Amino acid sequence: MNADALELVFTGSAVLGTAFLLLSSIGGGMHLRLHSPIRIPHIRIPFLRATRTDDATGMPMLLGFLAMFGIGGLFGAVAFGLGPAGRTAVALAFGAFGAAVAFAIFAALRRAEGREPTSLRDLVGRKARVVVSIGDRGYGTVVLIYDGAVQTLPATSKVPIARGSEVQIQDVHGIAVIVRSLPPP
Repeated sequence: MNADALELVFTGSAVLGTAFLLLSSIGGGMHLRLHSPIRIPHIRIPFLRATRTDDATGMPMLLGFLAMFGIGGLFGAVAFGLGPAGRTAVALAFGAFGAAVAFAIFAALRRAEGREPTSLRDLVGRKARVVVSIGDRGYGTVVLIYDGAVQTLPATSKVPIARGSEVQIQDVHGIAVIVRSLPPP
């Protein structure tokens, strides 16, 4: 490959990689999908399984590699005056560095997001305390601790339950929980 074609490859990868990396960092839910008119067969290997456990770092890592590959190739040509093989070696080294940096930055950002809030369905089976007595087929209020805070929820039961009683959450109905009384300890 001649020097002009190689320079075009490096320039293109630097520009595209940088542009797509910037776009992927600003948009929540922005995705880049490539559609191929050729159907690629799915190959199953019994002992090898590919999963996507952290899709927040895969694309930025690839784009970081692409951007730094191009920048490294241009840097190798301009700063060091290397030939095609030297430019490619510098480009690969820069690309690996760019991928590692992108992975570290986006993984740290992903960890900083925090966890998903608790769903009311996740409360089934937990114990709570009645703070406003529950009448016959009426609503009362229970209190329990989840997500690191004291939470107050509307509650209903098939039988009346007095204030101060300990209950167990059996089900969820809308934003209210259905509880049953627990025997005293």
